Amino acid sequence: MRIHLKSRFALTASALLVALLAPCALAETPRTITLGELARSLPSEPINVVFDVDDTVLFTSPGFQWGSRTYGPQIVSAGVSVREEDLPSDEDRRKYREFWTKMNNELDQYSVRKWIASELIALHKSRGDRIYFVTKRIFTGSEKLTELLRHEFALPADSPAVIFTSRQPKTKAFREIKAQVSYGDSDGDIRDSIQAGARPIRVLRSPASVNHEPTHNGGFGEEVLYNSENE
Repeated sequence: MRIHLKSRFALTASALLVALLAPCALAETPRTITLGELARSLPSEPINVVFDVDDTVLFTSPGFQWGSRTYGPQIVSAGVSVREEDLPSDEDRRKYREFWTKMNNELDQYSVRKWIASELIALHKSRGDRIYFVTKRIFTGSEKLTELLRHEFALPADSPAVIFTSRQPKTKAFREIKAQVSYGDSDGDIRDSIQAGARPIRVLRSPASVNHEPTHNGGFGEEVLYNSENE
């Protein structure tokens, strides 16, 4: 009997976790928050905050669009998590690695800093918060994204380097850096934040983005940053 009850409890807990991390059909009106409201809601002491990169702090569609046209949409996609191991040929895998090397080292020269990111990072810098960037981009051994972000947002030269998860969930990274607030545009960003125990805040994706992966803004109960979709 005790084994049966234990199994039932495990199944119930699993079902509850799935329900919590699924979009809520009842959340018809997202909970929006303004920059001013956000600033007032933060704790008085410095905290660790984490930002997604693509479509959150940078509008990076030009690089992904070039990659899709050059290598093919089956190899390069801003939204679909294409994995190297799923590609059918050595040539496709070579192109895949070549694109990601170019994206992380060259193509971000065409990316555009989002105004909302400038405001958010300025806010957190003024508070003395520790700022991190975590991306699901593929890491190919070299990157200039860290340098670019430090320059764009006037961050110290010794600020943390970008963490690349290579298409894996960000939850582990969030936990390791003890993130307390997390900003992201995708449902995956929000789910990973919730799992890691961080406060998730949705940055809206630009309508011009080439990432057409569906988003459920506010669907997880997270706050949605007002007017954050504009470049």
